[in-house]
Amino acid sequence: MLKKFLAVIIVGVVLIAAIGLILPRHVVVKRSVSIDRPASLVYATVNSFVLFPKWSPWQDLDPNMIQTTEGPRDGVGAKLLWKGNDKVGSGTQLITAAVADQSVASDLDFGQMGTAKSTMTLAPDGSATRVTWAVDVDMGANPIGHYIGLTMDGMMGKDFASGLGKLKALVESMPNADIAGFTAQTAELHTTPLLLVREAAAAPADIGKAYADGFAQIGKFMAKNKLHQAGAPMGVDGAMAADNFTFEAGMPVDRADVPGTDNVRVTQSYGGKALKVTHVGPYDRLPQTQEKLRAFIAAHAYVQKGPVISWYVDDPGTTPVEKLRTELYAPID
Repeated sequence: MLKKFLAVIIVGVVLIAAIGLILPRHVVVKRSVSIDRPASLVYATVNSFVLFPKWSPWQDLDPNMIQTTEGPRDGVGAKLLWKGNDKVGSGTQLITAAVADQSVASDLDFGQMGTAKSTMTLAPDGSATRVTWAVDVDMGANPIGHYIGLTMDGMMGKDFASGLGKLKALVESMPNADIAGFTAQTAELHTTPLLLVREAAAAPADIGKAYADGFAQIGKFMAKNKLHQAGAPMGVDGAMAADNFTFEAGMPVDRADVPGTDNVRVTQSYGGKALKVTHVGPYDRLPQTQEKLRAFIAAHAYVQKGPVISWYVDDPGTTPVEKLRTELYAPID
């Protein structure tokens, strides 16, 4: 009886091992969510690890987790390194491939816990974007690992759903602007004496007239105080609402040694790091470019520390409307 019992056990163990060997070594866990924003905004967010702590489903498992990044700020070569408690462990994630506004692939290394490949795929979903997060986990050659693989979808699926929910909330908090093909370059601005006049307009069509009034006041102030223009006319953004646009018309000058008036303020222009984009075309299309710049800043996790500055490079009196250049600068940390 003992021999028969042992034989049954051995057969059972062999059978379990055999089944384990033919079970899939790789397990794919996949979840999706629809995000009411253009694919370009989602892509910019997931093609970097700067914003990952804001949507990671594992962030709250260890408030003291140490996370650092290496390589470029975004795109292929960007790398995340983390080290935390037993719940999050330690490892690295490296972006290995990226197709603009379509997909981002990365390699995960959990050390002794194994490796995996992650893919974020973006597809049109009406006016929204369908985001699918899939992870291919290598369970190793051990048949026991293959059995554990049968439980991976149940264990990780809820985390993926949670992370995608956080990603949805994050991206939908950003300006609803399509930034496909839109780029902004870092620039360094230097301080210069500046004259400013505060203006307001009730509608976009009134902005030009308000600027003209501001520059007229500045021109009289310059003539009275024998100041000379030292750069292109500019504007500093204020509040932007459907029926209320506030801003300051500005003019760089050669000196700041004169007192201002109730209307004309004498100050220094912003000096420091900024994101720059050049708008080409009519001034009435500037709000769209400014909205894209705000969306770009949000999706790329820059910290804006001041209002957008607009430099009116070309003279609208001598330059065709379609060729008018306006340089926009957003101060950042």
